[in-house]
This record gives sequence, structure tokens and C-alpha cells, in this order.
Amino acid sequence: MGDSKTPILGTHRRVVCFTSLGCFFAAIAGMTACAETSVAADVQGTATDALLQYDNLGRIVVTPTNTVPASLLPRGPGGMGSQFPMPARGVRTAPEVHRRIESTAVDQGTFEWFPSHPPPLESYLAANDRFGNTALRPGPLIDVTPLDVLIQRAKYDLYSIGLTYSLAQTLTVVHLSDVAEGSSTLGAYTLDLSAKWHIYTATGGTSAGWISTQVESLEGLGTASKSESPRSNLGTFTNPTGVWSSHHGFRLPELAWQQSLWGGKWVMLAGVVSQSNYLDANSYANSARGQFQNSAMVNSMVLPLASYNPAVNLQWQPHPDWYAMTGLSAGNTSAGRAPWTDFSWDTWSAVGEIGYVPKDVFGLGPGVYRVQPFIASNEGPTQGGLAFNLQQQLGHKVPVGWFGRFGAGGSEVSSATAQIGTGFVVQSPLKHLGIIEALPNDALGLGVVWSRPAPPPGGGPTRAETVLEAGYVMQLTPTTRIQPDVQFIWNPSYHADTENAVVLQLQAEFNW
Repeated sequence: MGDSKTPILGTHRRVVCFTSLGCFFAAIAGMTACAETSVAADVQGTATDALLQYDNLGRIVVTPTNTVPASLLPRGPGGMGSQFPMPARGVRTAPEVHRRIESTAVDQGTFEWFPSHPPPLESYLAANDRFGNTALRPGPLIDVTPLDVLIQRAKYDLYSIGLTYSLAQTLTVVHLSDVAEGSSTLGAYTLDLSAKWHIYTATGGTSAGWISTQVESLEGLGTASKSESPRSNLGTFTNPTGVWSSHHGFRLPELAWQQSLWGGKWVMLAGVVSQSNYLDANSYANSARGQFQNSAMVNSMVLPLASYNPAVNLQWQPHPDWYAMTGLSAGNTSAGRAPWTDFSWDTWSAVGEIGYVPKDVFGLGPGVYRVQPFIASNEGPTQGGLAFNLQQQLGHKVPVGWFGRFGAGGSEVSSATAQIGTGFVVQSPLKHLGIIEALPNDALGLGVVWSRPAPPPGGGPTRAETVLEAGYVMQLTPTTRIQPDVQFIWNPSYHADTENAVVLQLQAEFNW
């Protein structure tokens, strides 16, 4: 009896999956048809005296100040000229933001300590190497709460001494079907504090230096969640809950000195560097907070992107349409331990990235095309690999973007010897379908990833794993989002007793 039911369950899940897939593309077609007249209004306006923000596709949103509560606007002589949005990682800085930053630096002296203006950087490097002073995101369902005012005021005040930061917190509840072991319902609180403290600017912005750091924490909610994780309980290769680290408690992925040269065309980091903060960025799929939640949608599992270890990261953007960077790391320290613990030169990695970032590709709008060669050693043979990271808006006035990550690497240095991931993101789907006009900044995403894991130490069987993920993000307040998410997993790599599993998640995100 039990055996006869398994194929029926699997077939039912596949029918649900492909029905959802068909509905998703039907929705895209409907939104594309009506987008010619509706999308442009969201991103047009006069940026000189307006609140600048980015939407879920990395496009600039210009909001007139008379539509924003005065308590959320900057005070002081700089006015709106001193307001800068949090960057959209993995795309060029919007011209409106770039012009505002340039205008703040025109009258600065040749040398300044703790300057209250961003370091001048080239357009793509700026999106990865600095933060804004604005926690607010556009189009919330609730215009403002007292907490939003306090959060935003703190960011403006700390920015006056050169300190910018992103404080992201989540509360996540996840339910798992067909677990291999442990509980089927888990919960966790996570914290991710990333900061840039601008120490000096010299020669009118020709060079600048700042401290870059990141602190993360995970706290399980309930007895089971303090010792278990969705990944281990399901026996999957990919992590269905990307914010859920294998290390409970605090950890320090990055603490480094960051230096810009030649007017921001060159940037270098040295210290403990989390290479995933700079390499493999993608504005559509690069965070488990507000985008996709599966770890393979956040970063390629083919690339050996080191954290917690001594490293150097070099970046160069000689032309607005081209950049190159490389991350060099050594050591095998794990999360929560000092970088010199068990240090060994036998474990190292060198990951490169060459990117093409045109403003327009065949009339579709901006795109980013990255090639990522790498070579590494993990206390064994030296091996290499190659990956690609792509993203493309599907029309200047179409609220849809496509992304893809593809790669293959050596079995001794890559977690996945081969991985293929792709998907679509839709900006404000309910508004463009005419369902709820009051949600101009929600987002819908659908992605699929196929992974072939590297053999485990000592050998043993593994199998390729496929994940289909559908997620939705709603902007509740200017600093709070709600993110329901569902994942269908076929052939969990380390759970041979089941053919498929389902993951249901609900995540609340607080972005300060």
C-alpha cells in the first residue's frame, strides 16, 4: 500500500508545479501587454529635490518629497541633496544617484577626516562597495510608523560622521514535508549587520579609505531549531532557507580595510573578506532577504567564495560598460572562529570576474553579463572551473527581469561540480494586473536550479537535485517586508528514501 502511493504523490506535485509555472508565464504575458503605459510612471520624475530609491529590479524610483512624510526626510543644509538610497547590488549606479554624489563632493577640500559624503566610485563598483543613508523602500502598504522614523533618523545622523550600514533582521518559520530526520517545523531569528565607515577622502576624492565589516547571527526558536536545520532535516544539497547558517550564534565574515584609487576606478580590500559580498552579485537573485530563499539562488555553489579567512579583493572599472575583479583567499577557518585558527596555505582560492554592464541590450534595457574563471586547492590537488552569471531586463517599460547562473568546477574545490539556475522576477505584479493598486513595490519570483554535488569526503553515493522555487515579497512598511515562499525539491541529494519534498516558508524582514 505504502509503495503504491509514492508515484501518485510525486505525480500530483509535478502537476501542481507545472500548473503554477504556466500561470506564472501567463501572468508575465498579461503584465507585458499593459506595461507600456504603467511602468514608466514609477521611475520618472525630477530627481533634483526628490527621494531616490531602488525597486526590486534595480531601477531608480523618484518620489516627490510632497508625497513623503516630512519625518522621513533629511534635515540640515544639505537637504535632499544629502539623501542616498541603499544600492541595488549587481547593477550600475543610477545616473540620478551618481549626479547627486558628485554634487556633494565638488566643494570638498583636498583632505577630510570622516567625510559626510560617499567616496567617489565608478558606477558598478559603487553598488557593491558602499551603502546609502536611507533604509526606506518605495511603495509600502503602510506609509509610515513611529519605528520607521527612528530608524531613518539614526541612519541620517550616523551618516554625518561617515558611517553607513545595513542592518537586516528576519523571523522565519519553515515547514518541511518528507523529512529524513528531526522536526518538520522550525523557526529562527537572524541578524546581518554590514557597515562601511568612511575614514578619509584625499585630493578631492581621488583616493579614499574606509573600514568594511559584517557581523551575522542565527538563533533558533524552540528546542529543535537550536540544533537542527531545514537542510539537514531534509537531506538536501542546497539550503532551502538561505538565511539559516550552519553556525548558531555570532560570526564575523568580514573585517577589512577598503581603499579606492584613481578617482574610484580601482578599489582594493585587504583583511578578512567575504568574497560573496563582491563577486557573483546579481540584483535579481542575490539575497535570501527579499528575493529568493534557496541558497543556490543567492550564490553559485560552483564558485569557491571564501569567508572568515585572510583575503584580498581587487576591483577595476576602466569603462562604464566594463569591470574586472578578483578575490584571493587563503586558510580554512570556519564560521565563528578566529581567522588564524588552523590556518593552512594548502587551502586557497583565486576567483576572477569580468563583467559587461551595458545600459541597453538590443532595446531590452540594461543587462549584466559576467564570466567567472577560478582556480583553488582544498588541501588536495589544484583544480579550476568556469561559471557565468547573467541578468537582463526584458524591456525598457516591461516589469520583468531574467537571470541565470551556470557553472562547472573540480570535485575537490567546488561544492557543486555542475549547477544550472535560472528564473524570472516581476515587479509589482498585482498592480500591473489591476488587482491591488496600493502595492507598487511587491515582487514575484520563479526560479529553478539543478545541482550535481561533489562526492562527499571518503566517497559515497550522491544524486543530482532539482529545486523549483516560487516566492512573493510585499512591502508592508518602509522598512518591513513579508515574504511567503514555496519550494518543490526533486531527488534530495542525501535523502535516498524519498523522491521529492515540499518546503513552505513565511519570513518577516526588518531592514534598518
